[in-house]
Parts: sequence; C-alpha cells; structure tokens
Amino acid sequence: MTPSTSDPQQNTPPHTDDNPVLSTQDWALLREHPLFSGLPTQALHELLAQCPVIFLSKGKILLSPGTANHHLYLLLTGHLLVYLDAVDSPTSFHIEPGEFIGEMSIIEERETSAYVVARQNSRLVAIHEDLFWSKVGCYPEAMRSMLKMFSERMRKQNEVTRRVSEQQLKYELLQRELAAAGNIQANILPQEFPLFPDHPQVDVFALMEPARQVGGDFYDAFALDDDHVYVAVGDVSGKGLPAAMFMVRAITLLRLMLSKKKRFATVLPKMNEMLCENNKDFTFLTLLVVMLNVKTGLLHIVNGGHNAPLLASKKRPFSPLPVPKGALLGVSDTVVYDVAEYQLRPGDTLFLYTDGITECENEQQQFFSVERMQAVLNTAVPPLTPASLIPQLRQAVQEFAQGVPQSDDITMLALTYLGKENPDLT
Repeated sequence: MTPSTSDPQQNTPPHTDDNPVLSTQDWALLREHPLFSGLPTQALHELLAQCPVIFLSKGKILLSPGTANHHLYLLLTGHLLVYLDAVDSPTSFHIEPGEFIGEMSIIEERETSAYVVARQNSRLVAIHEDLFWSKVGCYPEAMRSMLKMFSERMRKQNEVTRRVSEQQLKYELLQRELAAAGNIQANILPQEFPLFPDHPQVDVFALMEPARQVGGDFYDAFALDDDHVYVAVGDVSGKGLPAAMFMVRAITLLRLMLSKKKRFATVLPKMNEMLCENNKDFTFLTLLVVMLNVKTGLLHIVNGGHNAPLLASKKRPFSPLPVPKGALLGVSDTVVYDVAEYQLRPGDTLFLYTDGITECENEQQQFFSVERMQAVLNTAVPPLTPASLIPQLRQAVQEFAQGVPQSDDITMLALTYLGKENPDLT
C-alpha cells in the first residue's frame, strides 16, 4: 500500500465527510463506548454535535511524525494501521472500529510520533482537545476507561516491538551465519591462480559466483602427485546454507577419496555411498571429475549426472565432449559410474561449467543456452587462455541477462593442456 499524504490543519481535522451525519450504527457504538462512560445522553449529543465526521480513503495518511495534532480520533468504520517508524515497516499495529488514536499528542501536548494510515476506507469522529478535556475529562469513569484503553494500546505496541526485535535478532544471526558459511566456502575453494604452479604442463582458471551469500556450486583442483592433477565441478541441489554445507561435505569426501590414491574408478561410487548416508533432506549433487596425466595428456573423466564438458583444440572449436552421463550423487547407493578416457594434445582446452550459465534468463525469459556459450567461447578475443576465456564468457552472460538478478550459482573452469614436457605429443 502506497499512502498519499495529507496535511492536517492545526485545529481542523482532514477530509471532512460530505455527509457528517452519524448513522444509527454510529450512535449505537458511541453510546456504549467506554470513553463516554458517565456522560449523560444529552451531554454526549452536545459533544458530538461539535465533532466532525471525517472520511479517509484507503492509503490516506491521517497523522505523520513531527506534525501537530489537536484531536482525538475515534474510528467508526474501516481499519487503520499505525506505523512506529516508516510506512509499510513491520513495526505496526491495527486500529479497529471502536478504538481511538491521537490521545498521546493531546495528553503530552507534543507533536505526533507515528504514521496513522487508512488500510481501507474509514470514517472517524474527530474530537478537538479543548472539547475533550472540558466535556469528557471531567468524568472520572471516562478517564479510567481512557487509561485502560491506553494501557491496552501500549501492551499491543510493546508486543509488536518485541516481536519485530526478535525477528531482527534472528535475521542478524542468520546473516552472521551466512557470512561465516560464505567465508568457509571461499576458503575451501582454491583461490590462488595459477592453480598448478608446480605443473607448467597445464593452465587452469576457475570462477564461482553464488546467487546468494553462499551457494551449492563448487569447483576444486589439486595435484595428486608429480604426474597427475585433478579438477572437478559440481552443483548441489538447492541454494543457501544447506546447499553450501552439503557442498563442503562433498568436497571433503572427494579430496579424501583421491588423497588415498584409490583407483579412479572407485572414487565416485564410494563417495556416493557416503553421501547417501543420513541424507534425510534428500539433497543431491551433480559432479564431473577429471584426472589428467600432465606428462602424457591422458585424461580420465567420470560423470555423476553433470553437464558434458566442452573441448577445443588448435584446429577445432569448442563442442560438447561425449562422456558417460552417470547418475546423481546422494540418491541411490547402488549406482555404477563409468570412466571415460581421452587423449589431450598440447593446446587442447577443456571447459567445465554448471547450468547457472546456460539457464541464465533475460527479460524475455530466454535461456543463455549451450549454443550461446559455445558461440562466445569460439569467438573469444585472444589470448585464448583460461584466464581470458572465463571473464569474457561471464561478461557475455551479464549482458544477456539485461539486469535480471542472478537466480542460480554460476561456476566455470577452463583447463588448457600445454604439454611442454612431452614434445612427442606436439
């Protein structure tokens, strides 16, 4: 609701009703109202004869902080909202028919401290402070009723403030947890480039941008020994903190399996078994794992339901590399994963990615697509190094999105095999 403002005059309430006559229902409400306890019927009639009925259309502001108010407003029909800080803030409470507002400013003789906005079309009786104190304030029973209603209002306001404060504390705690998880995620992913400074036969660059503070996408890379390096790209289902925690678990298990120098063919099956254990949330993972012999160029790939990588050579553009699809990890502990072998030549570049790139949408709800990704990579501006290709593709995705917020994590990794120590492959 976007309220429109009004500027009440110091002694005149805003929006005087074109038909100020009180209805039968209005009189029934006012005669029985605790605020007028003890007033004779004739005195009540004389009082209300001097009080205009005002009309507020939906969204109109009755009172604003810092403005003078000299009326007590009693709601006849409709619904008002009182905002303690800003309009449409969560710190608000309701005013229902029969309740009043404005009493604090006429008691304290100070400017108003809150916004009062019509949630729907509303009618109110405006009682000027001079009339109120002279005609109503002289009746102790009426004043006791006013104090009781004021006390109830303060309890309601305190409850709203307490609830909002609790929500704010929970939000701040969640933000701290997300920041901590983001730091963990940033620290667990390799960040120093080149990723393999002791293996000049390969050039690797990677990027991961979460859609939120933390994400479920990841890449990983480390040297297994003098002859072998490993890289991987994965995508955990879901987003935020749960996905990030599952991602940390997956990377830890993968590194554990590889560091034990187990046969490459057994790495994913064993890792999958462990991810299936106690997976009560049914979180799953797609994963592409690559092991490269940097001296021979022999490439081993195992795929757990991930997108096929792209491969380019000095003579051939980027195109999908046919790899066994495999099953998602974390779903079934009886899955078998096939390992594919390929021979890389010096100058070959392998590109791994997650679907946050290809499924990026623009304002027309079009996907970036594998075809656009290939086109960008195949028309990239030299030098065609991993550290140059990835920023060019990221910029193309941003331009395609046309400002549409990123809805999924984006991860990409490029590996160029240089093969400097194996001239027989050139």
